[in-house]
Amino acid sequence: MVRALILGATGRVGSRLVEELGSDHAGLEVRLATRRGEVADQWRAQGREAVVLDLDRPEHFAQALEGVDRVFLLTGYTADMLYQSKMFVDAAARAGVEHIVHLGVFGSGRDMIPHFSWHELIETYIQASGIAWTHLHPNVITDTVLATVAETGSFTVSWQESALGWVCAADIAAVAAAVLREGPARHGGENYWLSTEVVTGPQVAEILSEVMGDEITCSVSGPDDLAAYVGSIASAGDRLYMESAVATMRQTVLGNMEFQAVVRDDVQTVLGRPGTTVAQWARQNLGSVN
Repeated sequence: MVRALILGATGRVGSRLVEELGSDHAGLEVRLATRRGEVADQWRAQGREAVVLDLDRPEHFAQALEGVDRVFLLTGYTADMLYQSKMFVDAAARAGVEHIVHLGVFGSGRDMIPHFSWHELIETYIQASGIAWTHLHPNVITDTVLATVAETGSFTVSWQESALGWVCAADIAAVAAAVLREGPARHGGENYWLSTEVVTGPQVAEILSEVMGDEITCSVSGPDDLAAYVGSIASAGDRLYMESAVATMRQTVLGNMEFQAVVRDDVQTVLGRPGTTVAQWARQNLGSVN
């Protein structure tokens, strides 16, 4: 039996991945990782295999990786991702992990964006480790931007009225689940690009309003608004990452992120179906009066 370790299992994508794998893992034994001991205890009480894994504590890695064949790797929104990922990949190589599925960013390889470069360095390091790899590259994640819509009837974008590619968390998770199940023989050495539909924030608001039969508003802000918030972040690593997010917004508004304004739907490549549009996401997650 192949064992897969799922990092970020309580996050927006990771929790969807756990749902995708379900109780019938199709040949996979699934080990869930969390940095919170009480969450691991809850999972164990439900009959799930769980470990405590804090990416800031490399001493946790060997035990968490014992007997693991495949890993879903994602890191937090922090500059510490560089150190965390190097230490983790080194530990995975020592543990005999066969396949790492890494969640990165939707970049061109030439973008002047710090955290895009950090992801690319991590991907290069994984590739040099001797472990089989698959890199997932999601564009704007629908669920993250629209997290407040159901409660408030509104959402905010920080890239003014620029059009970007969007992909939903469930599709990212479904692709990751398929790659973990089917393994490196089918997916090793592949980059999968996840960008289903190119729309602006106001266009998304129009789509949601039509689906829900009620007005949904988009607050259009810009990089300076995000920068004002970032200055208040206490953690240096978190602040550096978010300063890079501000740089991304600035480049987007200047029209220098054309690479992200594309449909590149490897949901179709992996799953044999197209990715979920914003309208479909709204019907699935918010309900429809139509």
